[in-house]
Amino acid sequence: MVRTARFSEEDFIEATMALVAEGGPAAATMQAIARRVGAPTGSIYHRFDSRSAVLGAAWNRAYASFIKALAPLLRKGRPREAALAILPWSRENERRARFLLLNEPVTLFEDTPPPAPLREELERLEEEFDGAFRACVSGCGDGVVRDEDLARAKFLIFDAPIAILRPHLMRGGALPPFAERMIAELHAGMPLAATRNRAARPAVVA
Repeated sequence: MVRTARFSEEDFIEATMALVAEGGPAAATMQAIARRVGAPTGSIYHRFDSRSAVLGAAWNRAYASFIKALAPLLRKGRPREAALAILPWSRENERRARFLLLNEPVTLFEDTPPPAPLREELERLEEEFDGAFRACVSGCGDGVVRDEDLARAKFLIFDAPIAILRPHLMRGGALPPFAERMIAELHAGMPLAATRNRAARPAVVA
């Protein structure tokens, strides 16, 4: 009779995200992850060779979820909607949001990089997201992607919304009701593409 595994990779990945979300990267030791799942420490090593492997798997899982929420809107040239989509994603995925938006890969993997397959997967995800982002910037301007336009778009779509959410993610609890209004006002007050691009296009009357 084949014995069914009691603990899955998913169990350890979710436990890793929870520990990092609650206590930072240092909290996610192999022993702590196993303890969170209720598994013997040896059980996690049957699925992940190292701490960097389970952290890498957790990062890719959270990042893929984030990309799935934003990339389709970016490809459709809807930067404001993409920025606003961070809010429902964070509400529906609070643990993943705290894990992903309050940390950086350089901090998570400062001791040892994740194994090659996980690094390759992360590179693929980054290329996918960057392609959607650049397509959005190109579509909102005159087709030429300039450094200034990229900087504006990065600020409006990612940096500013995440900065608004960061204090609330750090302390937990409900996201502020004013976040959506602030993000919308930022997009209304600052064009995504540089002014010189907008001058060449006729104004659109709502």
